[in-house]
Amino acid sequence: MKKINENFCGYIKVEDNTYTYNVSDNIVTLLPAQSDVSKRYDSLYRIKSHNTDTSEYLFGEDEDSMIAILRKGKFVTNLIGTNVAIRFATPIIIKADGNAQGFFSMLTEEWCKFHAITFCGGNINALYPPDIAIEQPDISELLKYDGARTIKMRPWSDYTRTTEFQIENEKVTLTVSVGQTAETNNTENRGAYNLGKMYTFFRFSFENAQRFEKIEKYYIIVKKIVAILTAQNNVCFEEVYLSQRNSEQKYFKTGICKIFDSYENYSIRQRHKVIPIFSVFDYMPNLVNGIINSKADSLLELLPEDNKMVNRISIKNVQDLCTALEVSYHLDDKRKREKDALIEELKKNIKNTIAEYAKEHNEIDVNKETTISSAFQYLDYTLRQKILTLYNENSDVVNAIVSKYSLPSVNENNIASFVKLRNNKTHSGTVEWGESANIYAPLFAIVYASFFKYIELPDKVIKSTLLQIF
Repeated sequence: MKKINENFCGYIKVEDNTYTYNVSDNIVTLLPAQSDVSKRYDSLYRIKSHNTDTSEYLFGEDEDSMIAILRKGKFVTNLIGTNVAIRFATPIIIKADGNAQGFFSMLTEEWCKFHAITFCGGNINALYPPDIAIEQPDISELLKYDGARTIKMRPWSDYTRTTEFQIENEKVTLTVSVGQTAETNNTENRGAYNLGKMYTFFRFSFENAQRFEKIEKYYIIVKKIVAILTAQNNVCFEEVYLSQRNSEQKYFKTGICKIFDSYENYSIRQRHKVIPIFSVFDYMPNLVNGIINSKADSLLELLPEDNKMVNRISIKNVQDLCTALEVSYHLDDKRKREKDALIEELKKNIKNTIAEYAKEHNEIDVNKETTISSAFQYLDYTLRQKILTLYNENSDVVNAIVSKYSLPSVNENNIASFVKLRNNKTHSGTVEWGESANIYAPLFAIVYASFFKYIELPDKVIKSTLLQIF
């Protein structure tokens, strides 16, 4: 798999001005390319007035290829003394996958467009192990001791699946399959032949060509899918690349992406501790919609971003979990519980009572002179009652997790103790853990189960998938 170097340099354009640039990790440093001193300073002043309110891709070239660098923040300039450099941090760099005339003649769109974006390897491998593509040998092969065992790939259709959904009215096809890196004849090892390595990939392909500006959105969606299925936010991909489609509907690689993140380390969860992709594949359109509509945000907030935080609980985790449970109760806007109707009826009766009182006592304007208008605005069930309701709705999966780890059973008393943990920290700043932390995992499972119910995953599948990650 090709990689973009951590350090490289070349020329790049900002509006009509050309600059030399140097990239070191995600920091881009620009210098005016003009030899004339006055023109250099003029160029610096122009870039200082450049509109940076909206993000943009800056195009140029490195030593041998076209390059595109995303600028999202402001240019940092220093016009004092001899330091005339301009700097900015970039989240994404794209490099063309070729530079010869033949490469550009293959393009069916401008280079800044793509018909597909592919995410390869990394944590995706755990969701669908790439060895699925290898045909398992029969017993006669296993009994051979002469070193002549056959390595045979299964047909592409046997291990490839697709599904369709829409993102911002654009039809998207998700393909999940297994790829293989290019073979090499390794001269350093006296001609030993390297078959390459296999990896699982997710590919988003589109009916219409997409511009580079959409890369970040698709990256975030795929990253969140992988995070939810692996129960950690610090996920990575070994390669992300762009492709265009030719007249024969075949894809060819046009660009390699380097996407930066802030993680100190990456998840090392193996296949037996994640949710297999095909457990939820039939519901992928609903999962993607849930991510796009921010329905997964409270769940994602609970997932660790550092391997050191796996299996550790902080008071912030407790606070975030309480918030997530509150959100989970109201996750499905269309769902109406019987008790919710009673709350609405109570609000209506209180409102009518206030109106009757105001008619009889015109000496006081209850709406202007009192807090009555806001006193019942947020009338609702307590968080304890909401969690108890959610538990009753998801007791099967929660009790299975309790049984798996011999945890205390979830009931009204320990739910109240857990909520008290959050309240004590908020109001007094003190934390007395007691045994409240013991029900963190079962309550966390409720958040997962609520989201999976929202995307219409069957209860049986919810139970089996959550027992994988808890």
